[in-house]
Amino acid sequence: MKKLVLFSLLPLMVVASEIEYKGNFGFETKYFHHDMPNKRDNAFALQLEAEFKKEFGDGEVVVRLKSFFDKDDENRRYFDFNDLYYKYNFENSDILIGRSTRFWGALEFYNLSDVFNTKDFLDNPFDYESKLGAWNVAYTRYLENSEVSLIIKLYEDRQPMQDIKSVNNFFPFPYNDKLKRQKGKDRPSVFLTYSGSLDEVQMDYGGVYQNGYDSSRYMSLEGGTFFQNAYIVNKFIGYATYIHGDTIYKTELVYAFSDDKEIGDYGEFGLGVEYTLYSFWDAKDLGFLSEYYYNDSKKDAKKLGKFFGNDLTFGFRLSMNDQASSEVLGGLSIDLDNKEKIFFVKYDTRVLEKYKLGLSYQRLDPVSDSSFKELDELKLEFGYYF
Repeated sequence: MKKLVLFSLLPLMVVASEIEYKGNFGFETKYFHHDMPNKRDNAFALQLEAEFKKEFGDGEVVVRLKSFFDKDDENRRYFDFNDLYYKYNFENSDILIGRSTRFWGALEFYNLSDVFNTKDFLDNPFDYESKLGAWNVAYTRYLENSEVSLIIKLYEDRQPMQDIKSVNNFFPFPYNDKLKRQKGKDRPSVFLTYSGSLDEVQMDYGGVYQNGYDSSRYMSLEGGTFFQNAYIVNKFIGYATYIHGDTIYKTELVYAFSDDKEIGDYGEFGLGVEYTLYSFWDAKDLGFLSEYYYNDSKKDAKKLGKFFGNDLTFGFRLSMNDQASSEVLGGLSIDLDNKEKIFFVKYDTRVLEKYKLGLSYQRLDPVSDSSFKELDELKLEFGYYF
């Protein structure tokens, strides 16, 4: 179906000239150190990401595709469109129809407010920007220093998982991605969003009201197989960033009402501070980050597919400000309830302008009864950007 939709758009894009495009093609290779039986200790995959954009008068077509080929995991061999939409621009507004991804929130490492798209578990489960596109219709009105949107999300996507031999498949039982929905698959979700800025005090802010399926889902075990359950919420969300000198203050607040007996009402909040030493060593900048996340739901946050329930994260960002845009980002997250830890560090740079190199290390240090197992992951990424 997705390929058919794309092919129906291609004649329009080919006939028209001046198609904008960008993307990258490359590979990732990983090595894992663990004691989990029947799990792989390495992985290699090819990946392609590309974006095409073409304007037609006051409208435009945008196509963003993602393709993956894992040499060992058949579940990670796919070709998909995270964005595939048409947007028509009026004088002070626009309307979007199709599949798209959105990013909401203020915090650096984990956004409680980012509730529109479903997380892509076929990718790195700790990469919170890796999402599945959502089919929707959206109208956005642009004001002087703000904007308001009405979005109708038409469909809830299933959430495929890496195969059972992958170390990123944490389920102790087989998993079926058939989604069980509280109100049926044709029940849409409605979002009303507002965001803006106050230039005189250097503040950005946003708010979201949601009525529909929650981005979080809980698991149920039936016949020895795990299934996901999607439930309806009325959710209120707010987020803001405030800059004062060399310091950025961040917050995200969430409260959800649910009549699902397994979930009930719940709240979440996150607080963050980022302080940067500009030109601390020649032209290099060094930033220090600290964030706290809290979730008071009846179910443990990890059982809802979330990694943070009562967690404190410390991190740093070293920006080289060189021609290669080199950067080092690292951090340590500690679960304050059971002292479970996640440590990560990543280095990104460009090589010969058109190539990008990434090196990262991640360690999970769980407690004995955790759904996670002790794991060290070393990853190398290399790609050509066009």
